[in-house]
Amino acid sequence: MTPSAPPATTVPETPWSLLPPQVDLTPSPPRPAPSGWLRKIHWRAAVGALMLGGILHVGATLAVPLLGPGRAYQKLADLLPANTMVVMSPAQPGKELLPFLLPDAYYGLCRYSLANEPISVKTPLSDVGWTLSLHTPQGENFYVMPGQQRSSDISLVIVPGAERSSDLIPAANRRATVATEDQIASPSEEGLIIIRAPLKGVAWRAEIETALSRAKCTPGLTP
Repeated sequence: MTPSAPPATTVPETPWSLLPPQVDLTPSPPRPAPSGWLRKIHWRAAVGALMLGGILHVGATLAVPLLGPGRAYQKLADLLPANTMVVMSPAQPGKELLPFLLPDAYYGLCRYSLANEPISVKTPLSDVGWTLSLHTPQGENFYVMPGQQRSSDISLVIVPGAERSSDLIPAANRRATVATEDQIASPSEEGLIIIRAPLKGVAWRAEIETALSRAKCTPGLTP
């Protein structure tokens, strides 16, 4: 009897996904070395340069408003005559002369110039809520006078910063300063006077217009 041959061993097939990835033994090309001047820069110098650039950027941003008049003043310079009070009606939506003007108030605006002589300002501050404010072309508010409960008219003179004292005013224009008059030193040669008169209701419209029409800004020291 012939013995039977042992059965052949079958090798199981291995999926390609289970095979280990082939390793590329080819050496990669060397990376280029940084330039000589890059190797000489210390990390502290790089951080200092970044900080210096940030400081210059912030400084330039803050200095922009000081280098020239603001856009609002430039717009008013084309619309308002110099040293003349102009009364503006309450602002309407989409027709505001300046940003943030309230729709329930009248405004008296005067663009003053101290190039030749001081500016005299006379205006009523008839009630609480009325205000007189002085502004530089850059928008800086350097003087404010609020209204009181009792009706009162105020008088003041705007002079250049160097002429704070009345002794520096030319003798031809000099006169005694009355008790109701102040001298306000302006930090700039030009600026803006804003008188705000709140409108309490339609019934007071004519009264407010009449009172605000008495506001004046005129060159010189008016008697």
